[in-house]
Amino acid sequence: MQGERDTKHRIVAVASVVAVSAACVLGACGSSDSSAGSVASAPTRRVPAKSLETASLTVGRRGGALTVLDHEGFTSIDPGVAHSRVDYEVVDATQRPLFSYQPTTFAEASPDLAAGPAEVSADDETVTVHIRQGVHFSPPVDREVTSADVAYAIERGANPNVANPYFKTYFSGLEGFAKARGGPIAGIATPDKHTIVFHLMTSSGQTLADALALPLSAPVPEEYAKPHDARTPSDYGDYQVATGPYMFESNSDGRVLGIGYRPGKSATLVRNPNWRASIDFRPAYLDSIHIEIGGDLGAIGRRVLDGSAVLENDTPAPAIVHLAHSRFPGQLKITPGAGVRYIAVNNKQGPFAKLDVRKAFWAALNREAMNRPAGGPQLAQVATHFLYPGIPGFAIAESLIAPRLLPYDVHHAGDMAVAAGYMRHAGYTRGVYSGAKTLQVVGSTGEPQAADAQIANQTLKRLGFKTKLTLVAPALMYSKYCGVPAREIDVCPDVGRVADFGDGEAVIYAAFNGNDIPPTGNENWGQVSTPDLISAIEREARVIGHEPREQSWAAVDNGLVGDAAAIPYAWVSEPAIESRDVAGVPDVWNAGAWDYSFTSLK
Repeated sequence: MQGERDTKHRIVAVASVVAVSAACVLGACGSSDSSAGSVASAPTRRVPAKSLETASLTVGRRGGALTVLDHEGFTSIDPGVAHSRVDYEVVDATQRPLFSYQPTTFAEASPDLAAGPAEVSADDETVTVHIRQGVHFSPPVDREVTSADVAYAIERGANPNVANPYFKTYFSGLEGFAKARGGPIAGIATPDKHTIVFHLMTSSGQTLADALALPLSAPVPEEYAKPHDARTPSDYGDYQVATGPYMFESNSDGRVLGIGYRPGKSATLVRNPNWRASIDFRPAYLDSIHIEIGGDLGAIGRRVLDGSAVLENDTPAPAIVHLAHSRFPGQLKITPGAGVRYIAVNNKQGPFAKLDVRKAFWAALNREAMNRPAGGPQLAQVATHFLYPGIPGFAIAESLIAPRLLPYDVHHAGDMAVAAGYMRHAGYTRGVYSGAKTLQVVGSTGEPQAADAQIANQTLKRLGFKTKLTLVAPALMYSKYCGVPAREIDVCPDVGRVADFGDGEAVIYAAFNGNDIPPTGNENWGQVSTPDLISAIEREARVIGHEPREQSWAAVDNGLVGDAAAIPYAWVSEPAIESRDVAGVPDVWNAGAWDYSFTSLK
């Protein structure tokens, strides 16, 4: 259920937080929901997320070569472009952004290339970061990193030849953003070689500071990379240099392509000779990591379970997960907090423009059945709201949602009687839809997405709707249908989000802000555009400080549930397998992907 890594979010102005007020503005306060009539309130069942089984992060055997089997290849190995789960695995091992997450947490990023926490001004319009001294680029650059290298790395995100997928989302508040094309940006200053300052036109400093944990902030030497960035597209990834404990194997000129990286075939990471363990929190136990790309998922899984010094990089095939659970339990790790899956419904027009019809669909849906194709309770926990386990604010959101006992939410297996009550309240006197519209339902091929689409489609039919179900490749579902507002798709039954950084904004902002609905590449798949909701989202995006923001985004999450803006059905956990002699460490922040810098051989 991992799907694509989804880009997100945005920015705005000043700080002060009222934890429950945002929910009240959205009509989400109180503990009753009377629109369905009299309904018995069943207690909400909470399935605890399975604990992350981790090896010690500081004790591992040094040395050895690890083999990684990867069914799918990289989107990009260029740190300025990388934006998928498998991309992040190698970028995290080879690059040092300003901030990074420890493997077992997504609560707050640790200083990495930065020497300490980011300093956000009181007006949220200036962010200052001091750079750690002594970090060097790998050969052939072989010099110390400076703040100018970080500035160039971020500025190249605006270069059309690089086309970073999240630069606009998180860095658009920078002074000079509108004119940025890859050259100097007025809002980025480097007063000395160990300090970088970001000046913003809007109060978006906390968002930008959080986004500095993304690979775009990993330093890039301009004198070396600029000729590569002048090409269309940039081929810097094929000649990149590293600052992390590992680097792609390369020749003396720095060429990676055809040596340490063979697209669609393999990649090899070796030790970076210029890396200093004394100024990095990564232990980097392994001598090398060889990644094989391609192959059948079933065959890959069996090779890992029976093999030596090998692990699988993909989500294993369901049969392999079952086999590992029953016969090789010590070789299976399950990481909670791998994202939220939900059904997007068209809030703008059609039947789901009515709040009660959205509630009826939610009430009727068997969310337990939706989760079975993904592996049931072991891998998919029934979701009752949008912030998912591991995201700051999740526990607060739970405390706001649970006591409300909303009739459309409490029956996880679905309740048609409750649904009928909402349909009657919406004006359909027989308790089912009686209009003439045929709903356009677009889902994904593959499993479990196709099975989930069928369950959602059958639920709609039980509610009286005529439907036209279309299943397409996941990327096409987003790019051609659900991400194009003009198509006016009524239901997208299997969409989801994995946060780019540990903050509720990275789950909610782009998904539900009605002021951010572009004609293509839209992430607000349900075209949610309630004025009070927009106001709350943009207000909470201006809050400064991690704890206040947890309160803020939990309150907005509560409001989204009250508005039934979409139908959450799964908080996903990610399975991963390893051979018996590997002590693998998965990253909570990267949806359970293996962390090469903490993994070791036994």
